[in-house]
Amino acid sequence: MIRFRRVAILAAAALLLVGGLAFSIAREAAPMNVSRADAQKMYADRNYKDAYEAFRRLALDPATDSGQVGGDLKIALTCLQQLNRASEIDPFRERVIAVHAGNWRLLHAAAQSYMDLDHFGFMIAGKFERGRHRGGGQVVNSAERDRVRAVQLMVQAMPLAARDNQRAAVSQFFFELGQMLLNNRGFAEAWRLQALTDLETLPDYEQGWGYGGSATAAPVEADGNPVYHKTPKSFEAAQNDGERWRWSLEQAIEIDPSRRNEVRHHFAQFLRSQFGVETLASSGIPFGRMAVDDTKQEESGTYALHTLGENETIARLATGVKRFSLPDEFNFLKIFQEIAADPRQPYAQQACVELAQIFENRRQYPRAAEAWQRCLREHPGNRPGWQQRLDQIVKNWGRFEPVATQGAGSGATVDYRFRNGREVKFTAKEIDVAMLLDDVKAYIKSRPNQLDHRKLDIGNIGHRLVSENEQKYVTKVAATWTTPLEPRANHFDRRITVTTPLATPGAYLLTAEIRDGNQCHIVLWVADTAIVKKPLDRKVWFFVGDAVTGKPIPKANVEFFGFRQEQRQPRRFDLLTKQFAEYTDADGQLALDQRAVPDGYQWIV
Repeated sequence: MIRFRRVAILAAAALLLVGGLAFSIAREAAPMNVSRADAQKMYADRNYKDAYEAFRRLALDPATDSGQVGGDLKIALTCLQQLNRASEIDPFRERVIAVHAGNWRLLHAAAQSYMDLDHFGFMIAGKFERGRHRGGGQVVNSAERDRVRAVQLMVQAMPLAARDNQRAAVSQFFFELGQMLLNNRGFAEAWRLQALTDLETLPDYEQGWGYGGSATAAPVEADGNPVYHKTPKSFEAAQNDGERWRWSLEQAIEIDPSRRNEVRHHFAQFLRSQFGVETLASSGIPFGRMAVDDTKQEESGTYALHTLGENETIARLATGVKRFSLPDEFNFLKIFQEIAADPRQPYAQQACVELAQIFENRRQYPRAAEAWQRCLREHPGNRPGWQQRLDQIVKNWGRFEPVATQGAGSGATVDYRFRNGREVKFTAKEIDVAMLLDDVKAYIKSRPNQLDHRKLDIGNIGHRLVSENEQKYVTKVAATWTTPLEPRANHFDRRITVTTPLATPGAYLLTAEIRDGNQCHIVLWVADTAIVKKPLDRKVWFFVGDAVTGKPIPKANVEFFGFRQEQRQPRRFDLLTKQFAEYTDADGQLALDQRAVPDGYQWIV
C-alpha cells in the first residue's frame, strides 16, 4: 500500500511537471496581451519583472517587428540584470538568436549585447553562470569568448546586412564589426591584431576576473619596422584580425561615403596611439615642453621632436624608441590634415584640434599656433580653451620654478622660466612671519570643532596671499628691479637664474611681471638658522645651527607648540594643545624625553 502511494505521488508529480512545462510553452506561444508601449512603460516605471516578461514574449515571437526585436532583446537583458538574474541571460539570448537567425538587425543587437554586458561569472557544476553568485564556484571571465561569439554573430549577419537598402544602418554595422575586432586589442595591446581569431570554435573561459592587461608598445616586424595592417580584398582573405578590422572600416565607407571622415578619424586616432610622440611618456621620456633642455643648444637626434618632418615620427616600439618615416596610408598627421581641409565636413573640427595638439607635443610651436588660429577662424564659437592654448604659445609668459629655503647673508637666487618676453619686473615684499605664526596658534587655541587645514599650512602661505587675498601678512616692499630677457626662437622656453638682493632673514612674496604678459608669484624663504631633528632611544634630539656655516648656536630659545584632535562623540572632537620652550646647550643641542614631544601631536618648532 505504501509502495503504491509512493508511485502514485511520483506519477502525479511528473504530471504536474509536464503540465507546468506545457503551460510554460503555451504561455510563451500565446498571443501577446501586452503591447510594446505598455512594456516600455513598465520598464520606465522600474517594474522590471513584468517588463522582462513582456519584452521576453516580444523577443521570442517570430512575428515580432524585425526592426524592433533587437531593442526588445536589449531591454529584456537589462531587466534581467536589474533583477539580479544574470545567470538567465545567456540561455535566453541564444533562444532569441535561434528564433530570429535570419534577421541581421537582431543578430547585430545580440552581438553588441555580448560586448556590453558583464564578462565574468562562475563555473558551477561544470556550467558557466554569468554574473555574481552566492556560495561556491570558480570565478572565470568570458571577455574573449564573448568577443568571439559577437564576431561570429556579425559574420552570420554579414550577407543578410549586405542585401539591406538602408545603407546608413549597414555602414554602422560594419563599423561596429571593426570595433568588435579591435576590442581587447587595438589601442592598448595592438600586438594581438596580428593573430587571426578562430571563428569556428569558442575559446574556453579564463580563470579570474579578467581585468585586462596594461598598455604595450606597437609591435614590429622581423626587420624592426612597425607592423602596418593593409586592407585585404575580402573578409575571408584577411591574414589576421588587423586586416579584418581594416576591411570592415573600408566597407563602412564604401557603403555610406558620407561617413568617410568619421571612419578615417577613428583610424588616425589608432595610428596616433601607436606611433605618436606621446608614446614616449610610457617609457618615462618627456615630450612637448617637458622635453626641453634649455641649457643646451638645439640639436638633432632621436629625441629632437622639433626637427621632425610631417612624414616622420618618434615613437616607442616593442624594440625601443625609434625615429622613422610613416607611409602616407599610415601617416596620422596627413589623415588629420585631409579631414581638416574642409571645415564644413564632419570631424573637421576634431581633426583641427588634434593637429594643434600634435604640433604642440612635437615642440613645433609655430605650426601649433597656426593650427589653433585655424581652429578659431574656421570653427568659431565659445572656445575659450582654444584661445588660451594659443596665448600660451605666442604671448609673453613666465613662471618661477620651485625653490628651497636659502641661507641669509648673500642674495637669494630663484629660477625663472619664460618664453617670448624681453623684460621682466620683480617686486619683493616682506611677509610678517611672526604674525602668521601667532594667528595659527590663536586659531588652534580657539579649539574649533572642525579644523580648517588651510589655516594651518604655513608652507602654503603663498597660495593664501595670492588666491585668498590675505594681504594683512604682506608688509613693506623690500626690493624692486628689472631684468632684460633674451627669448629663444620659435616660442621655446628659456630658464634663467635670478640673483635677488634679498639677504636678510625672513619670508618674501616675490612677484614677476613679464612685460606685456602674465604675473607669477613665489614665497622665498631666507633663513639664518636651521633646526635638525633626529629620533633617539626614548628621546628626540634637536640641533640648532647657522643656516649658512652650520656652526652650532648655543643658548638658542626653541619654542614648541603642538596640537592633536581627539574624538569625544560622533562628529564631535576635542582639540588638545601643548606648548613649552627650552634652550640649547653650548653645542647647540637639545635632547628631550619622548614624552615631552609625543608623536600623536603635530608640532610647530
